[in-house]
Amino acid sequence: MLQCRINTQTPAAFLTCGNLISEDGFIHARRTMNCFVLLLVQEGTLYLTQEEVPWEICPGEFFLLFPGKEHFGTRPSQGPLSYYWVHFALDQEDFQIFSAKELLALSAGEPDALLLPEKGRLSGQKRCSVLFVQLLDLARRHQYRQTLSCTYAMNLLLLQISEELLNARQEQEGPLPSPVLDAIQWIESHFDQPLSPQSLARQFHYHPAYLTTLFKKHTGISLLTYIRRTRIQAAKNLLMNKNLRVCQIAEMCGFPDEKQFMKLFKKQEGMTPTQYRSAFHQKKINTR
Repeated sequence: MLQCRINTQTPAAFLTCGNLISEDGFIHARRTMNCFVLLLVQEGTLYLTQEEVPWEICPGEFFLLFPGKEHFGTRPSQGPLSYYWVHFALDQEDFQIFSAKELLALSAGEPDALLLPEKGRLSGQKRCSVLFVQLLDLARRHQYRQTLSCTYAMNLLLLQISEELLNARQEQEGPLPSPVLDAIQWIESHFDQPLSPQSLARQFHYHPAYLTTLFKKHTGISLLTYIRRTRIQAAKNLLMNKNLRVCQIAEMCGFPDEKQFMKLFKKQEGMTPTQYRSAFHQKKINTR
């Protein structure tokens, strides 16, 4: 199963939406889109193939069609079929598609990202259905034009789906152990101060090896990586302020020197802090 990681700092662009209703024998057309398509089945079963993998999408399940990947109906539906659909677009740099094996687990150190799998079941289907109906109503009122209200309604729907799936996963895995929660809360409150796995272990009277092993087991990343991600995230927010110099931001986020900050920032974000700042302000200028 494919997984899509989406950067939420830039909202996905709403394109169009609708509600397909068929009495019997519906089969999806064969096509390759240049945008995302999110489907939420209300009644019946939709038979779809994406990238040569066949799927059956049942009531209460959603399916995500990816840009540039061929999809088509595998076979006709049997009896009544109803599903909501919405087309949306993202800039190439704002999303990544992974296989399940390649995907790195999202952490609390990345609050500006959401995760959508290719297919999933929603335990709170009613809430997502309500959001979809609200989106359809907004689109009809504006004669299906792209509007700011439709964009925000659609992004709220994506966030709700991602949050529900994340909560379900956390419930299955159980609550985080106290040592892990202690470390996370301390890092988020003191990222601007000198921090290391050893200093965190001393702070809460744990053995460093115990704390680092437990943290990696329950979050999927090391303590040091979490510290760096939290600092980089704070730096990204500060870079939106053009009055702050890069060296000031490095110091405010707890980096010992500007050179290390720039090296780690480029490794994580794929660009320098200055390039990130320029890209952000350019994107804001070009937004319509």
